[in-house]
Amino acid sequence: MGLGLTPVEGLEMNCTHGEFAPVICRKSCRVCGAADLELVLDYGAMPLAGGFVPADDPRASEVFPLHLVRCRDCTLLQVADTVPPDRIFAHYSYASSTNRTLVAHFESVAKELLDLDEPKGGLIVEFGCNDGILLRSLRAAGATVVGVDPSDVARRSSDEQGWPLVPEYFGPEVAVQVRASCGPARIVTGNNVCAHVDDPNVLIAGVSVLLDAEGLFVFEVHYQGDLLELTQYDTVYHEHTCYYSLRSIVRLLARHELKIVDVRRIPIHCGSIHVTAARADSRREPSAIVNAMLAAESAWDVMGFAMRVRSRRDSLRNLVEDLVAAGRRVVGYGASGRATILLNFCGLTPDLVQNVSDLSPLRYGKVVPGVRVPVVPRQVFHDEKPDYAILTAWNYEAEIVRDEQAFLQGRGRLIVPLPDVRMVGAV
Repeated sequence: MGLGLTPVEGLEMNCTHGEFAPVICRKSCRVCGAADLELVLDYGAMPLAGGFVPADDPRASEVFPLHLVRCRDCTLLQVADTVPPDRIFAHYSYASSTNRTLVAHFESVAKELLDLDEPKGGLIVEFGCNDGILLRSLRAAGATVVGVDPSDVARRSSDEQGWPLVPEYFGPEVAVQVRASCGPARIVTGNNVCAHVDDPNVLIAGVSVLLDAEGLFVFEVHYQGDLLELTQYDTVYHEHTCYYSLRSIVRLLARHELKIVDVRRIPIHCGSIHVTAARADSRREPSAIVNAMLAAESAWDVMGFAMRVRSRRDSLRNLVEDLVAAGRRVVGYGASGRATILLNFCGLTPDLVQNVSDLSPLRYGKVVPGVRVPVVPRQVFHDEKPDYAILTAWNYEAEIVRDEQAFLQGRGRLIVPLPDVRMVGAV
């Protein structure tokens, strides 16, 4: 089996990686390097969550092993199976600005970063800037900004909107280049990015190189506590290599002479944390919430998560099978990475779920990889009026329920798959 992991709750590792080259199966923790890893959940063979391609593209059927493991030392949850980043991001189709909730969120983040930029005029560098959703607000307010992101989404947006971009993966070498041309950064930021890198130490080493003496590293990551509490099995995929506890972040930053000075929980992506860090010798002192959150993490029930996942999967699959057998038409709502994992892990193929609607034109005419369910414009959902829609974008339930009252009042129903399987009607 080759991983050196301890099976949990009867799960067994099945890493026949020869069939899935060039996947690399890690045997040590990405944050602290410890080899004491335990298996939490075996997903089997899963496609790349963001790999939306046309139906005739061979990548539509490409799958890789997916095992979720946890470090007993620093408590980092992580995907053991590493797919080369060029395979993931060369045709990355996620654009943050298509989501109104994220637009509003990053407008708020921009205001916070501008307040932290004292005295005004310091350099703000964002790695993993995607389509410039944050940089645009900062730049409009007069801030000096640089984005770092290798994706085609970032390149297109930079060309169209004119904000400066370094089209590379962030790390010490890129940090040296940016510092040489622009000076040290007053603020370095990266939102929902630390989860995507195979070696987060390279990323944080770059931050340490780029920050000035009293600079701040401000970042957001999906919080492991919310993943466990809400049974978010659909957010585990190859593109998301790491799921951080605060304890694991403390360990990661300390390896690069950085420290957390503040943290708060935020609702984005169904539970994230907004972290502010500084150099270890900074005069800034940690807020009281840091120690309080660290203490609360000791009560987490990681093993119960695996049992709840299997229960939720079976409940959703059985419900959809019963609806289709009764002649009801079922579709998906929201073609995100979560949708890819949800449909594949639950075995919801086109004979059960006819299509998934989405707002992003980047995904129209493509399919959800693995299960090959077609992705269609949102207008198709409105025109065809299915009986049921699985809220694959369940993390935006409030916004979607508000937008789709016509569907719900017409006797359509939304199926919310997590944290518990339930139906939503008109309000």
